[in-house]
Amino acid sequence: MIKFTILIPLALLILMGCKTEPSAPLPLLGTAKDPVTYDKFKDVASLFHQQSDTTYVINFWATWCKPCREELPLLNQLALEKKGKKLKVVLISLDTEDSAIKRIPAFLTKAAPNLASIILTDEDQAWGKTVDRVWSASLPTTIIYRKDLRYVYRRGFNTYLEVQAALKPLLEQ
Repeated sequence: MIKFTILIPLALLILMGCKTEPSAPLPLLGTAKDPVTYDKFKDVASLFHQQSDTTYVINFWATWCKPCREELPLLNQLALEKKGKKLKVVLISLDTEDSAIKRIPAFLTKAAPNLASIILTDEDQAWGKTVDRVWSASLPTTIIYRKDLRYVYRRGFNTYLEVQAALKPLLEQ
């Protein structure tokens, strides 16, 4: 009887220790036609700390960045191909000029109409080290993660095969 008295609480402690941390609520994500604008990184920080089984592809881009603009259709293709799977592609524009911000909906509606979109106007790029320890603010930068497994790409994707290869380690597990 003593053995079971010790084993039951021990088993409960082990089971409780295996529980994953709940994810913080996601920030409101806009659409291509209607991106949501945030002034401070802290308002979107939870996007980088989700603990669900969803794989997140978070792409930092800007309208003035040619490689950024060129890879957006590839990310859109990814979202369409993986629709219904546990994958979320989110674009974060780092444009800060009003004229560029005003052009984003029209541009995204053509280039990446199926992707969630945020405009982050926080020019204090100190937040960058929280998403990438060697953040240099170079664009494009894409962070692909699921739970604690994280990959950072500090360059643009030139082909859809490159996008697929970047996701392979996270989608196969």
